[in-house]
Amino acid sequence: MKLILDTSVVIALLAGDEEKDMIADAMDGNDLVCPESIKPEVGNAVSAMFKRGRINLEQGMEIIQGFHKLDITTVPLNLKRATEISHKHNIYAYDAYVLECAERLQSDLVTLDGRMREVTEKLGISLIEV
Repeated sequence: MKLILDTSVVIALLAGDEEKDMIADAMDGNDLVCPESIKPEVGNAVSAMFKRGRINLEQGMEIIQGFHKLDITTVPLNLKRATEISHKHNIYAYDAYVLECAERLQSDLVTLDGRMREVTEKLGISLIEV
């Protein structure tokens, strides 16, 4: 089964957050897919952790190396549809990219983001709870 991952899930997995084991279990044996925006999003998340003093450079590099080891397929964005989703649901573009991907591929979404969960329901996208 294809699972669409959002950045919150990828970072939680790589940064060793408390949800790490549940996320790994949910992902096990599934094809993992992200919109092509995932790379800059991971970089942005790491830089945000630097700014907040949560991690140092070595830890940031470990997250980036871990990301490169994940077997994730990236898919192109449908910017037009993502813009429609962003506008209609008053969400950031990066969240809309993930939702558009799940909607288009008719795949389950894995997210830790509460607002994304709300919009997922409104769009009729299946959600994997972790």
